[in-house]
Formats: sequence, structure tokens, C-alpha cells
Amino acid sequence: MRIKELQKKVENIRRRLDPEVIEREKRIEKTKGLAKGVAIGSIVAGATALFVSPDSGKNNRKKAKEELEKAKEILETNLNEGRDKLSKVYELKKETIEAKKNMLKEKLDLNDNMNIIDDIDLEEIEEIEEIEEIEEIEEELATDEY
Repeated sequence: MRIKELQKKVENIRRRLDPEVIEREKRIEKTKGLAKGVAIGSIVAGATALFVSPDSGKNNRKKAKEELEKAKEILETNLNEGRDKLSKVYELKKETIEAKKNMLKEKLDLNDNMNIIDDIDLEEIEEIEEIEEIEEIEEELATDEY
């Protein structure tokens, strides 16, 4: 029992002396501190705004609602633009993949004996596999709703 405890302590010390582990733990602690600071700052700022505000609660709610509506519209606009850009990129990639796929099919010449692969490079076979993977991803993307 003592040997296991000693082994755990030695392993813990080794892990703590590893520079990568030390850096990772420092980053985690910094991130936690930042998140706590942002949360506390947001709460304090919100409370201060409510108590110091010269307007009545009704006006504050009205202004907040208007600002939220503006933010919602901006977000919807950005999402629509992003969706359009993504669909354009998707279509371009799809066309490129289709062109490569057709080129590879021509090289394979499906009418010939498929057991002989002497003329095809290994890279072309890998490209075929990548195209098949991309087609599977495309099918998954086509079924997802945005």
C-alpha cells in the first residue's frame, strides 16, 4: 500500500516538473481567471447600470428591447451572409471534386478490366478515396438544416 502511494506521488512530481504540463496548467488557470473576471465584471456593470440609470425601469426595458432587436437583426444578417458564402464555397468545391472525379473515371475507363491498375498512380487511388469521403460529407451536409 505504501509503495503504491509513493509511486503515485513520484508520478505526480514527474508530471508537475514536465514543462508542457506546467504551461498547459498555467493556460488553464489564466483562462479560468479571465472567465471569472468577465462574469463578475458583467454582473457588476449590469447592476451599476440599473442603479445609476437616470431613466425609469420602463424606459430602460424599452431601450434594452430595442437594442436586442437591433443585435438580433445584425446577427441574422451576418448568419445569412455567412450561409451564402458557405454555400458558394461548397458549390465551388463540389464542382472541383466532380471534375477530378470525372477525370479519374476517364483514366480508369470503367469499360476496361478493373482488375488491372498498372496505369494508375497511388496518388490517384488516394484521390478517389478522398472524393468518396468528401461525397459522404456532402451528403451529411445536405441533410443538415441551418
